[in-house]
Amino acid sequence: MRWSWLFLSLLLGFTGCAHSGVPTLPASHGHLMFAMEAFQSKKGLPASGMWDVAIGGEEAPRPPLELEPAQAPLVFEEAVRTLRGTPGEDAALSAFRNIVAACDAGLAEACGFASKAFTRPEPVSPAALTYPEALLREGAFAFMVFQCRIGADGQVRDCKVVEGARLPGVEQNLAAIQAARYRPVTLSGHPVSVDYTFNVRFVPQGITLNRHQELEWARLRVRQNPESRSAWLNLALELAKHAPEDPLYLQAVARTHFLSPRSGWAASEAAWQLVQSGQYAPALGAVRPFVRRSNNPYVLETAAAARFGLKQCTAALAEQQKAVELLPAEWPAPERERFQRKLQDYQSACAPPKSVSAATDPR
Repeated sequence: MRWSWLFLSLLLGFTGCAHSGVPTLPASHGHLMFAMEAFQSKKGLPASGMWDVAIGGEEAPRPPLELEPAQAPLVFEEAVRTLRGTPGEDAALSAFRNIVAACDAGLAEACGFASKAFTRPEPVSPAALTYPEALLREGAFAFMVFQCRIGADGQVRDCKVVEGARLPGVEQNLAAIQAARYRPVTLSGHPVSVDYTFNVRFVPQGITLNRHQELEWARLRVRQNPESRSAWLNLALELAKHAPEDPLYLQAVARTHFLSPRSGWAASEAAWQLVQSGQYAPALGAVRPFVRRSNNPYVLETAAAARFGLKQCTAALAEQQKAVELLPAEWPAPERERFQRKLQDYQSACAPPKSVSAATDPR
């Protein structure tokens, strides 16, 4: 049986990325931000908090805890003490959320701790996925998406079919996924539950889709599965790379942000589009939850532009300066120069006016 498949995409990661090198220009802001995340991951840099993370067993996510900067150190210290003990899952999750809140309040130590404390699940006994015989005989492409949870015990449970419910072989592959076993997500070594999305793509052996075919497949997926956040994210990323001028791109970004409000990429790109139209306050509101935890220069650039539009000069300068510093030396020179020029523009615009002394009359 000749077949190939790609699978296992976390929604706290990104789906099927093969673009982990330095991008070529011209490229859209959304694609450059995506490429930067992949580049940083390949280099082993700390996680940026760019992707949709859902930990714990809640039906609906809790609203984020908001701390004042003065509260952050004590909250952080108490949370660290909890995680260094023997907390249960709920206590570990609560402590981790408090550390993230301390990070969002501006405590750099909490940001560093949060990025190192989180470990992704790893397969112990991977799913034995099978290319459906009916599709294989026809040489047909297929995509199945399963939304599940990996428990603190490493078992896959609570699965539902998000895409491909009517395809032959979907029940067989669902059973295979539910039979898989994982090393669970850990927070400072403590196992916790996590949402996990399996993206199963079946492609006949030896077949490679061209750019047009990839885009058409992405469009077909959202037409057939209008509530699938995986489908909309895939479409937004494909358009960001290949056709950012397509009017559908803005809709895809907005829809992804709506369906995945915890996705840093979608929120940051939606914010960038709002900045371009002069909507600085909603732009800052969209990107703010991801700025503190992000090492991605394009997220920081977006926040800086929103703050500059709101005349928050000190914060805009700080975030653009950090963005400049985080750009790797390998990144395309025109982009590094563009970031530096924008910083200089902010410095010039934010500089206090020079005082003008009255000229004295020599008479």
